[in-house]
Amino acid sequence: MNAPATHTTSNTTEAQFLAPETHPRAVGNQDQQQGDMTALLQEVLTRPGVVNAAYRAFHNYSLGNQMLAAVQLGIKGLPLSPIASFNAWRVKGRFVKTGEKAISLFMPVSVKRRAAKDAPATDAESGEGGTYSVYMLRPNWFSLEQTEGEDFVPELVVPQWDAALAMTALDITEEPFEQLLGNRLGYAIRRTIDISPLNPLKHKTRFHEMAHVVLGHTTEGDMSDGPETARHIVEAEAEGVAYILCTLLDLPGQAESRYFVQRWLDGRELPEKSAKKIFGVADRIMKAGQSVTQ
Repeated sequence: MNAPATHTTSNTTEAQFLAPETHPRAVGNQDQQQGDMTALLQEVLTRPGVVNAAYRAFHNYSLGNQMLAAVQLGIKGLPLSPIASFNAWRVKGRFVKTGEKAISLFMPVSVKRRAAKDAPATDAESGEGGTYSVYMLRPNWFSLEQTEGEDFVPELVVPQWDAALAMTALDITEEPFEQLLGNRLGYAIRRTIDISPLNPLKHKTRFHEMAHVVLGHTTEGDMSDGPETARHIVEAEAEGVAYILCTLLDLPGQAESRYFVQRWLDGRELPEKSAKKIFGVADRIMKAGQSVTQ
């Protein structure tokens, strides 16, 4: 199992959505349901193959949006196939069929910032508060089956990932394992990870320990788990990232990883914030390990 993570030392003794933030007023009830990242994570845990299939179909989108698209197309009874906006399909020589309803994905929207209450009236009137971006669900995308027109051949995409490339991009160093006593199979200290040569699933543990680093679990020096982040949350977050990456790349260890996520939670609900972090960090680690040509 994977051990403490809020400490800079993250131990692994196993046998083993950037999900975007949403503005509190950005979505209605239906969109809130679609954008529930905790529910999406549960979908990932109960349907292992959907992550890999969604990546192949929607590789240009974030992992969170990939899963949103997969779930909504499933509800419509449609296969996982390329998606695009109304205008993008027109450019490809295809047109949305009459009566088809779009699926919703998160997209950045610029919002005007309100001027401070004590700001001069001229500032408020001229919008001197500036603007900022929030992510909102927008119904702008249609799948291939919802269109008709010229023949369209989807691009074949096979997920690939390079550990050395990812660790360089994320400023993570893997050092020789120095704790062969006991049952530790991996751990993380600050921005360094160590994987035991006896570990039967080195790749999964590497994902887990990298996740601890990127999630910020190992940045506060040598310390024990504190009251701010419970042990079961940090471990479920890191293992959730490892599970998504294993399923995305179709690697061994998926069943073990799913088991450890469920074991760490032990019937407790994972906060929405944690689910968003899991998708976001998995997306970041995945992209870090891909060349610019992928």
